Amino acid sequence: MNLPLLRFALEASDIGLRIELIFIVLSFCFAVFFFVQKFFPSLLFGEDSEYAGYIYNAMGVVFSLVFAFITVLVWQNYNGVNDAVTRETNNLNNIYRLYAAFPAEVEKSGKESLRDYVQTVIDEEWPLLSKDQFSINAYKKLLKIEDHIILFKPQDVGQSNAHQQMLRLIAESAELRRGRIYNARFALSPPAWVGLVSSAYIFLIFSCLFKMKAYRTHLILIVFLGLTIVGVLYFMVIFIHPFLGPMAIPPDSFSNLINLSWKY
Repeated sequence: MNLPLLRFALEASDIGLRIELIFIVLSFCFAVFFFVQKFFPSLLFGEDSEYAGYIYNAMGVVFSLVFAFITVLVWQNYNGVNDAVTRETNNLNNIYRLYAAFPAEVEKSGKESLRDYVQTVIDEEWPLLSKDQFSINAYKKLLKIEDHIILFKPQDVGQSNAHQQMLRLIAESAELRRGRIYNARFALSPPAWVGLVSSAYIFLIFSCLFKMKAYRTHLILIVFLGLTIVGVLYFMVIFIHPFLGPMAIPPDSFSNLINLSWKY
C-alpha cells in the first residue's frame, strides 16, 4: 500500500504537517463555500435551515463516532508495534547475557554476531522500514545467529538450560522481527482511508450549504469547524505509520543495547 500523497505529507516536520493539513482542509472549504454561494444559491438552505440543522447534527454525531473508532484503531496499532520493538530488544539482550554460560570462544563469537546484527538493524533496516521494506543483510545475520545457537552442543546441565532458553528467545526474536516488518505500513487500507477522507469532505461541504445573513459569520464558523477536523485528523495521521512521520518509532531501544547494556 503506497498512498504517495500521505507519505509525502508525513515526510514533513511536525509543524509542516499541521500547516499542510490546515491548508488542504481550509482551501477546500473556502473553494466550496464561494463556489456554491455564487453559482448555486438555489442549493442553499434558507427557510429549511432549521430542518437541515437536524440532519447536520446527526451527520456530526455519526462522523465523530467513526472518526473516534478509526483513531483508536490506529493508536492501538502504533502502541502494539512500539511494545513489540521493546520486547524484541529485551530478548536480544537476554540472549547476549546467556552467552556467558558457554565456552569463551563461543561467547565471544556469539556476542560479536549479536552486536553486528543490531548495528545492521539500526544503520540499514530502520531507514527502510519507513518505505515498507526490510534489510536482507540483517535477515541473513539473524539466521546466522539462529544457526549458531541451534548447532551448539551443550556440555553440562548449566549449558543445556541456557541453550534451551536461548532457543526459545531466538525463536521469539525472529517472530517479533517479522511482526515489526509486517507492521511497517499504513494502519489503514486505501478504501478505509478514502472513505474516511471523503466523509470528512462531505461533512464540510454540508456546512457550506447554509444561508446566513453575514458571510463573515458563516466563514468564521467554517474555519473553526475545519480547524477542529484538522486537529483530530492530525492526531490520527501522525500515528498511522509506526516508522514514518513526526512520531515515527526510533531505533533507540536497539541503540541502547550497544551503547549502554552491552558495554558492561
